[in-house]
Amino acid sequence: MLKEHEEGRWQSENLEVLPEEINKNHVLWVDAQDPTEPEMKELKDYFSLDEHNLQELTEEGGRSRIDEHEDRVFCLLNFPHREGFIFDGKMERLAMLVCSRWIITVHKGYSELTCSVYKKIGTHGYFSLSLVPSTDIMLFILLDLVTSEYYPVSDSVFERIEVLSQEALGLFRERSRQVDRSFGIQILKIREKLVALRQSLSPLREIMGRITRGEFALVQGVNLPRFGDLYDRTMQLVEVVDSNREEMSNIRDILVNVQTVNTNNIIRVLTIISAIFLPLTLIAGIYGTNFKPGFIPEATSPYGFYIMIAIMVTVASSLALIFKHRGWI
Repeated sequence: MLKEHEEGRWQSENLEVLPEEINKNHVLWVDAQDPTEPEMKELKDYFSLDEHNLQELTEEGGRSRIDEHEDRVFCLLNFPHREGFIFDGKMERLAMLVCSRWIITVHKGYSELTCSVYKKIGTHGYFSLSLVPSTDIMLFILLDLVTSEYYPVSDSVFERIEVLSQEALGLFRERSRQVDRSFGIQILKIREKLVALRQSLSPLREIMGRITRGEFALVQGVNLPRFGDLYDRTMQLVEVVDSNREEMSNIRDILVNVQTVNTNNIIRVLTIISAIFLPLTLIAGIYGTNFKPGFIPEATSPYGFYIMIAIMVTVASSLALIFKHRGWI
């Protein structure tokens, strides 16, 4: 139970049972972690929820969205986990059902986000936002924290991109270095995470935009500028993610160019080797034909074999010098 405090801050009170009624200037916040069927039935009876409300609060999957049903607003948020997203792409889910005097949040497992809200209220509240707790302020707080979760994740992804960019540039500096297969795998993983961030930010931006436009009667007009700030922040995050995706495309192009250069170098070396050995093969083929010994020059000479080898060495050396002079090797 969130109450107005005489010192100008919020006061929180843990309830063992749901109160018979919610007084004026009080807000009831029910945070359900892995709720059981009996607990959901208790919430259904107390808040007069219908089956559609229960399904929205407990269903798995679905993109982030916000909808209004008569006097209540449902909001579903999918956002990246601060620690687990970089390693395995872990996402968190927070479902909210908001009315004028109460708010229900449902999530699976421990939620650092809701716990941080509770700790803040337990210490000095959010009196800088409002002296009296209200559900639209609670909605703003939760959306603000969800938006803030993107910043450390985006910074971590950016650091990974910087490392990959330096490695990609290093591939050009070291001509003999081959592209490691794991490098391409890292690029694919980072691109997948950027796509996941973009897909989760787009509906979040839509949520902020709809609230800022005043589509929900539950949100007071005096609080709309606050949601407008959140909308601007989501736009900035979208731009950052799009910029990171462009940088990843540049790194991918660098990788493709390096592989192309390596392939061209291999083909060039093989071509040079073929060009050097083709005349040698011709000479060896001529001297290997089955004609009368006297017909082939030096065939009867005891030094004929050595003369042929000397000619072949001379031809090969001359071709190598010509190729080097032209910068082909």
